[in-house]
Formats: sequence, structure tokens, C-alpha cells
Amino acid sequence: MKYAVFGDIHANLEALTAVLERAAELDVDKYVCMGDIVGYNANPRECLRIVQELGVEMTVKGNHDEQASADSELIGFNPQAAQAIEWTRDHLDDEDKLWLSTLPYKTRIGTKVTLVHATLDMPHMWGYIFDKFSAEVSLEYQFTSLCFFGHTHVPLAFEKFGGLVDGGRYSEVQMTANHKYLINVGSVGQPRDGDPRASFATYCPEEQTIQLHRVDYDVETAQDKIRRAGLPERLAERLGIGR
Repeated sequence: MKYAVFGDIHANLEALTAVLERAAELDVDKYVCMGDIVGYNANPRECLRIVQELGVEMTVKGNHDEQASADSELIGFNPQAAQAIEWTRDHLDDEDKLWLSTLPYKTRIGTKVTLVHATLDMPHMWGYIFDKFSAEVSLEYQFTSLCFFGHTHVPLAFEKFGGLVDGGRYSEVQMTANHKYLINVGSVGQPRDGDPRASFATYCPEEQTIQLHRVDYDVETAQDKIRRAGLPERLAERLGIGR
């Protein structure tokens, strides 16, 4: 069994298509989505349909999913993100919004894997995990050996054993019994680690391995769509630099 674990798609159809093509080459059996299917980029409905039609085993709700499916005042979003949310609201129908609104903040696959978009302590408050100190808080609420998360758009891996937490950038993780792992698989549609390639991970339960993958995609087309949609120029520019 091999899972493709991906998230923070942010309506980037070109990146999502490239990631799924690579996942197929890797003979992935099942898919897991870490949320934020929409927001920032110009193909929210198309990306939403793809995720739905994949038969994804589990999907959790991201903060952009939540706000795009609501009519409430936008709080905590920078001007560019807020403008993109307003645009996305206008380009989703009621059925799309209902589907996004019913996604859980966190869930489990069986008894060994937890999924959450942000943090485990208060998943609905959209906190960020950037270092071992913020990771330690979530790990206190982690009751499975493995948890995947997203939200920061930066692939990081944290490990806890004997009360100590360590971690950082990774390419592959070999899990060890009685250790806890908190893994960010990066972003499909808006990477922020200085690498503009789309990011996702594969997880093999039998081998207890997590492998990070980076995929080139048609950045120029995604940028052009942002501009033609009238979305902020900054959203197009950042795709080219991965920031």
C-alpha cells in the first residue's frame, strides 16, 4: 500500500495535474488531502472536482476552504489572500461550498495516522508549526505514531522520543517504533520554501517510510491565469520564486 499525501493546492490546476501524474508513475494506491484546495490561484472548481473524483481516502479542512465556503467577514488574512477568497467565493457554487464546509478539522486513518491542516491543539484557530517548539505543542495532542499536517507550505519533519523533539527539512523519513512523527508535506500550489516546484509526499505503511517529492509544472500558465482573473500580481510573482 502506498499513499500520496498532498495539500495546499490553492486552486493551482497546473501544479495539481503534475503532482497526480507523478503519483501515478509512483504506483500510488490511495490519496490523502491536507486541505486548502482553494484560494490564491485561478482554478478552484477544477481542483475541487479533481480531488472529489480521485476518491481521496481522507480530506481535512484548511482555512481557505473554510473562508471560501462561508459569507463571514474575513479576519486574519492579508489583503492579497482576502481578495483571492472573495474572488473564490464568487466562483464556487452552493454545492461546492457545502462540500468544503463539511470537511473535518482533523481526522484519522485507522489507529495509526492523524491528519490536520494546522495544529492539533486548536485546529480551528489555524496556528502554524514552523519549529520544534511549536511542534512540541501539537505532539502533546497527538495520539498516533504519525500525523500529517500542512498550512505553512514548507515541508518539515519533527520526531519525538523520550520527551525530546527534533526536526527540520527532510527528503525521507524512516519511522522507528515508539517514536512520534509530525510531518508537513509542503504545498502543491504555492510552495514557500524557496523551491517553486510542487511538493507532496508518499507514505508506505508496511515499510514505515515517508518520501518527499518535488515536481516541475507549468508555472507560467498558472501565473497567466492569475493575471487574467484579475487577482493580485503578487500571487503570480511568488509562484516563480517559491516564496
